[in-house]
Amino acid sequence: MNLKMHRPAVTMNRIGAAVMDMFLISLLYGAIVALATGNYSAIANRFNVSFGDYRYDFTLAFVLMSAYFVILPLLWNGCTVGKKFTRTRLVKQNGEKAGFGTLVLRFISVLIPNMVLLGIPAIVNVYMMLFRRDNRGYHDLAVGTKVVSTI
Repeated sequence: MNLKMHRPAVTMNRIGAAVMDMFLISLLYGAIVALATGNYSAIANRFNVSFGDYRYDFTLAFVLMSAYFVILPLLWNGCTVGKKFTRTRLVKQNGEKAGFGTLVLRFISVLIPNMVLLGIPAIVNVYMMLFRRDNRGYHDLAVGTKVVSTI
């Protein structure tokens, strides 16, 4: 089997944007927990902080991620903070702006498989983006989106 890697820089930009986005979400999570619990060291220690009840933790994480990956791209023309830094943006396959329904479906198509299969789809996604000519992951294929360069 002869696999050819297609435009790995695009995939690395996407991974870089995702890392930045998750870092910002974790900072925001730590700040909210710190303010709500009075434990201000939680801002710096965001990976070992909790409300004390997993239901509140999961709810806050879901709300933050939903707002960040659905509302922010809707308002910023397909960009998150990470995508702004890497100069990429999310569009529909035909080049149009992704709407609310598309962004919700894309978020769900990433979230649920990664939760159920403990992150294995994220690894599969990286390989799909590296070896597909159009650099699209399974969630892009499922909802008809693509990430394009703004340069």
